[in-house]
Amino acid sequence: MDINELYFSDNEENNPQPRVYRPRVNFDERFISDFQFREKFRLRRAEAEFIVEKIGQNLINSEKNMALTPRQQLLVALHWLGCGSPYHCVADMHGIGKSTVCRIVRRVVDSTIEIMFQDIVHWPDNTDDIAQEFLRIGGFPSVAGCVDGTLIKIDSPNINEEQFVDRHGNHSLNCMVICGPDYSFYFISSRCPGSTHDARVLRR
Repeated sequence: MDINELYFSDNEENNPQPRVYRPRVNFDERFISDFQFREKFRLRRAEAEFIVEKIGQNLINSEKNMALTPRQQLLVALHWLGCGSPYHCVADMHGIGKSTVCRIVRRVVDSTIEIMFQDIVHWPDNTDDIAQEFLRIGGFPSVAGCVDGTLIKIDSPNINEEQFVDRHGNHSLNCMVICGPDYSFYFISSRCPGSTHDARVLRR
């Protein structure tokens, strides 16, 4: 038998296999307590609803059969972001395909940055109130925010790979965050490669 006949038979071309949809799980909240919801998705239910209201319109995909709802897409993305498991693990947890998880994560993250980031992460208008609150909490005057950095591991990039090697020998981004006395974020930057010193990130 010819190899082409083995892999590309007329029977398969004329009779394509129907698409199989696996049972979708981890979406029915009737069986998930508030503690379990936060444990799985790292947010409270009300916080997840708030995000859906903000970015849900960008997640609607009415062109496909059995399309996931905006809420389901958000939960898949939160599950992956919260546990850092490979795509196929999260796919099995929710009864969807691995490539679907990849597309959902990119869509949710892009929509969150585009719609919510600029409105939520910014310096307050009245910085005097910040200093007063820090003084009340810690007794330290003239504080505008708490700053710290962290290394976010990434896969080895194809371009300028050596610049992303941090002091631990891993490939990473040096992410700097400034927050206020109520733990809200005022500034976030992840533009610097892992080899950049924290002091230089702060100066930039």
